[in-house]
Amino acid sequence: MLNANYVIEFTELAKRLNYTETARALNMSQPSLSKHISQFEKELKLELFKRDGNTLRLTKCGAELLPLAYRAIEAMEELDSKAHYLRRHPPAHLSISGLTDEGPSTEVLGFLISLINSEYGANCLEVKRRYNKNPAEMLESGDVDIVFDPAPVEEMPEGSNIEVLRVADLKLTAIVDAGNPLALKDRIGVSDLKKSTFVRYEGIYLSRSWCYIEEACERHGFTPKTRSCLCSSIPELFALCAGLGDMVLVVGSNFGARIPEGIKPFCRVLDVADGDFCMPLQLMYRKDNDNPVLTELVARIEAMPNPPLRFE
Repeated sequence: MLNANYVIEFTELAKRLNYTETARALNMSQPSLSKHISQFEKELKLELFKRDGNTLRLTKCGAELLPLAYRAIEAMEELDSKAHYLRRHPPAHLSISGLTDEGPSTEVLGFLISLINSEYGANCLEVKRRYNKNPAEMLESGDVDIVFDPAPVEEMPEGSNIEVLRVADLKLTAIVDAGNPLALKDRIGVSDLKKSTFVRYEGIYLSRSWCYIEEACERHGFTPKTRSCLCSSIPELFALCAGLGDMVLVVGSNFGARIPEGIKPFCRVLDVADGDFCMPLQLMYRKDNDNPVLTELVARIEAMPNPPLRFE
């Protein structure tokens, strides 16, 4: 990589063709200038100046490189000017985290990009990993602008300045053992699950959506009977599908669609007819966040039907 100062000194010396005058103009000593020019020539492996007696002149190589040197200086000045501008006017940026790798989540991301693309461009949206933090922790720490999550509002700390915006509903589906009498039905209602024992999975982020399953059952007149089951990963939850016995596993419809082929002979994914058997997918953000991209995004979502998206 060429030394930028050497490029500037080369153009200044080419302009004056006098070491003493050039050194004075650059506020440096003549020996230092001579040393730099010599070093520059070594780096280029070219002779840039030649002396004829007391006269200094550019060589043919020096003359051909001079216009490029001027353009390089202009580019460096433009770079410095742009950096100065960006320090005062940072580019539009919106960071989001949470459940960003689930099927419906990616569709929500596409929806958000479509809302801000025309004004801020798609590249302003940055997706960050969750790092095992809950939504409140990520937002309060300032790590991200938005967290996308099904976490219930009740999980927010008391006195929190976090706002929750419902952007989508995800339909819930029921998974039963292939030998369960319900497996003979093409479609069920929530009331058909009244006598069933629900798997209450713990230890995985999906467990935080359990409250919505419970609320849906209560809206239909019963409190679900439950049996707790520790699942630390999605594969463990998949394995559970192969050994449900008399239990029923209620999950988002996106999970039901992902059951591996090897497990499908042992279970049945049932569509639930009731339209209110769903859980909300929410955007959470700090009310005191003055990011203009966030402000614009929230305003656009709030102007739409609530929620703007629904996933079957």
